[in-house]
Amino acid sequence: MHRLGASLWIAALLALAGPAAAQDAYPNKPVRWVVPFPAGGPTDTLSRVLAAKLGEQWGQSVVVENKGGASGAIGSDFVAKAQPDGYTIMLGTQSTHASNMIFFPNLPYNPLTDFQPLTLIGTACMALVTAPDLPVNTPSELVDWIKKQDGGVNYASAAQGSSQHVAAELMVKRAGLKATHVPYRGSAAAMPDLMSGRVSFMFDNLPSALPQARAGKVKALAQTCATRSPSAPDLPTMIEAGFPDFAIEGWYGIFAPAKTPRPIVDKLSADINKALKQPDSLERWKALGFDPIGTTPEAFAARQKADLAYWKKMIEDTGIKVE
Repeated sequence: MHRLGASLWIAALLALAGPAAAQDAYPNKPVRWVVPFPAGGPTDTLSRVLAAKLGEQWGQSVVVENKGGASGAIGSDFVAKAQPDGYTIMLGTQSTHASNMIFFPNLPYNPLTDFQPLTLIGTACMALVTAPDLPVNTPSELVDWIKKQDGGVNYASAAQGSSQHVAAELMVKRAGLKATHVPYRGSAAAMPDLMSGRVSFMFDNLPSALPQARAGKVKALAQTCATRSPSAPDLPTMIEAGFPDFAIEGWYGIFAPAKTPRPIVDKLSADINKALKQPDSLERWKALGFDPIGTTPEAFAARQKADLAYWKKMIEDTGIKVE
């Protein structure tokens, strides 16, 4: 009986140690990093830089998969329903994990309860950009030009209900303009039509807008943060350009499925923050117009909840409805 009892005790200890040992070895196979938007946009660019850095740290592949569509809901839902083992994570935004709750009450996932926040990797202003041959150089000149077009102006956004959509509608409403919204599947898809003049203007995140503006392919007129971004010190804010209280800031964060084990959550958060702050990463972020942060999971969860109230007010101010 004594030997049998000892054997059962050892077996129980081994059973308990199994999951812990697996977590300690994490990651011991490739990790899937989901981007809920098409390739080529800022979420894709940021993801690929960080995924490569994590792959170097871990000695494991971190495979970026673009699962775009439905304003980011398709990719987000995929991750919400994935196994909570740390091998499927995603880059989310204020639209996929905050404002989508307001625009789409029938989302197939709950941004607050179906995910485990890992870290807020950073924020980024948007830039008001126009077609390169548009005869304007400031937001006020753009407003005057639009008023002369008798309603025949189109503007682009990355998706219905996106922060780009909200920013444009806020400007249109406050300036008393007439303009038609043309939503795309991601800002990368909209940019060619802006360059060619098929659409006249859009608000786009600095990480994707700045390189195009610096290359002369679009004009950047202003940025939407309350103060000038360190990565674009020469670009005036919308407030400076004569639009009081026009401050809109987007964010990017990393999520895992809810119920991911805490040791894996802590490791993911720490390792992503480490990759975020490496010297060569910081140089890349500056060039992209991205302001890195890096937080604890708890701080990121608090920011996500606070943004729900912020975006609810912004959406009410614009009167946007998404079908």
